[in-house]
Amino acid sequence: MRLLFLFLIAFPTLLSAQMSIEQELDSISDYNDAKAFIKVNKSVKGKLVTFNKEKHKTKLANELFGLAIGGKKTYKTERNKTHYKVLDKSQSPHYRVSIIRFDSKKELSQINAQRNLIIKAYKTGEHQFETLAKTYSIDRSGKTGGDLGWIKKGERSDNFETVIDRHNVGDIFILDDKNIHYVVLKTKAELLIDEITLLKVTEPIK
Repeated sequence: MRLLFLFLIAFPTLLSAQMSIEQELDSISDYNDAKAFIKVNKSVKGKLVTFNKEKHKTKLANELFGLAIGGKKTYKTERNKTHYKVLDKSQSPHYRVSIIRFDSKKELSQINAQRNLIIKAYKTGEHQFETLAKTYSIDRSGKTGGDLGWIKKGERSDNFETVIDRHNVGDIFILDDKNIHYVVLKTKAELLIDEITLLKVTEPIK
């Protein structure tokens, strides 16, 4: 009986603590509010996350894309409760290329000779680009055939993106960006992709 009595006394306090986080989430309307919340609430794990409709094709992402700005969704496990609140929804231009990156410590003449051989091998159909990337690229993407996935416009240098903009889908070409040397295959046309930015808050279930 004593344990039951103590639980009944403590339960409203626990409920109030849980409700306070959810009520605070209701009051958040923009990035500044979200950042202030993260800074003040050190006891919970809060961070800003962005989902991209082409990159994130999970059940969770699909459910979150279905929410309006200001919408919330909560997921529970045995240990945690994770809240998501949508702060913004937008469309951003993205492009897609595959690359072979070369060791900049080598002589440029040696790199250019290798690049010319690679381009010739690809154009004549002797080798697929994926095979060439796995063989020659020092970039980590080489292990998966050189594909960089969808890149948001503005994430790379102006020079890198300007050169890519000049080419058509299917073009293979040389690209030098400062002291980094590539062979690039343009694989997809520019595409507007839906993105959502959310406040993610994870709190332990006590």
